[in-house]
Amino acid sequence: MSTYPAKQHFINTAKKLGATSGVIFVRGGETIVHPDSDTEYEFHQDSNFYYLSGVRSPGFSAAYDIGANKAILFAYYVDADEAVWIGVPPTLEELRTSHGFDEAYYAKDIDTIYTLPHHSTAQLGALASQVESERLLEAVHEARVFKDDYEVDVMRRANKISGDAHAQLHGRFIGLTISQGCLYEAYGGIVARGRNAAILHYTKNNQLEDYASDITRTWPVGAKFTPECRAIYEIVLDMQKQVIAACGPHKQWEDMHALSNQVAAQGLLKLGILKGDLAEIAKHHVVGYFMPHGIGHLIGIDTHDVAGYPKGVERINAPGLRYLRARREMLPQMAFTVEPGPANPEVAQFIDFDVVAKYRKVGGVRIEDNIVITESGNTNLTDCPKEVDEIEAIRAAALAAQ
Repeated sequence: MSTYPAKQHFINTAKKLGATSGVIFVRGGETIVHPDSDTEYEFHQDSNFYYLSGVRSPGFSAAYDIGANKAILFAYYVDADEAVWIGVPPTLEELRTSHGFDEAYYAKDIDTIYTLPHHSTAQLGALASQVESERLLEAVHEARVFKDDYEVDVMRRANKISGDAHAQLHGRFIGLTISQGCLYEAYGGIVARGRNAAILHYTKNNQLEDYASDITRTWPVGAKFTPECRAIYEIVLDMQKQVIAACGPHKQWEDMHALSNQVAAQGLLKLGILKGDLAEIAKHHVVGYFMPHGIGHLIGIDTHDVAGYPKGVERINAPGLRYLRARREMLPQMAFTVEPGPANPEVAQFIDFDVVAKYRKVGGVRIEDNIVITESGNTNLTDCPKEVDEIEAIRAAALAAQ
C-alpha cells in the first residue's frame, strides 16, 4: 500500500475551513480498560482522526500548521516494559514516512519538544484548548465527502474482498474477510431469511478497517428463485441498475430516490400489487410504504459516512424520503451506495392486498453496490454477482457441494 496522504487530508480540511493561517490539532482515541480486569475493550480509532492521520493505534495526536504547510504526528511512546507485552512499535521515522507527515515526535513530549512556528509563546498542548471544535468538525466532514485516488483504491479493494466473501454465508464471510488482511467488518453482518429479510438491520444471527464497502445481495434458499421471489428481485435489480446509470455530477441525490420509486411503482403495477394512476401513486408516496429506507448513503471511512446533510439542509417529511441518509448535489469524487429494496405496506386505495398476500412470503429483497461519482458519470466499485442466472448458478453449485 502506498503512503497514506495525511498531509493532503489536512490541506483539504484547511480549504474547507477557508483558513490561510492557524493550527489544526486533533487527538486520536485512547485505550479503555474493561473494569476490574486485565483486559481492554477492542479499540476502534475515531474516524475523523483516522481521515487526518491514517493512524489506527491509540494514544496518537496530530497537528497541521496551515501557514507553514507543515503536518506533524505525535506518536504514542512505548517503553521497554510495555514493549514486552505489545511488541516493538515502528520508529518515528517509519511512522512519519508511512503516513505522509513532515515531522514526527512522541506524544509524551508534546509540550516540551516542539513549538509551532508563529506561536513561540504558546505550547502546542495549550493551543488544543483554543480549537474551534464545531467549525473544525464541519470542515473535516465536508473534506471526507470527496475521495482521493488513495481512498478509492482502498474502497475498491474492500469491495473486492467483500464481493468474494459474499459467496459464503456469515461465518465463512468473516473468515474470508480476515484472511485477506481486514481485521474488522465495516458493520455487523446482516444474514436473514424469509420475512426477516425485510428487516433492514436484522442481527439475530449475526468491519473492513480503513475504508468501508457496503454490499448487499439476496439469494434463494433453494437452487432457484420461486416465481414470486424472482418477480420482486427483478424489480429491485431494475431499480438499482436505472439509478446507477442515472448517477452523475450535479444531480441531486433525492432525485435518484424518486427515480427508484418510479421504477418500483411501474414494476409493482405490472404485478398487480399496486393499482391506479402512476402519477397519483408518486404523489401519495405509496412506494415509501414498501421501501421505507432511502436509496442509499455516502460511504467512506464509515459505512454510513458523514456529511449527508450539509448545514442548512433539512429532511423531507414524507414516507421513504424522511429516511434519506443524504440530501445533496452529487459531485466528482463523492462515493455513494445504491441499495433499493421493497419490503412491506398501507395506502389502501392504491394497493391490492389480495395480491400482496401472494407475495408476502418473499419478505424483502435488497441489492446494494458502491459507486464513485466521476466527471462524466460514475464508477461502480462492486464486482459481485447479482443477475438472476448468476445467483442461481452459485446456489446450485453450493447445494451440490453439500
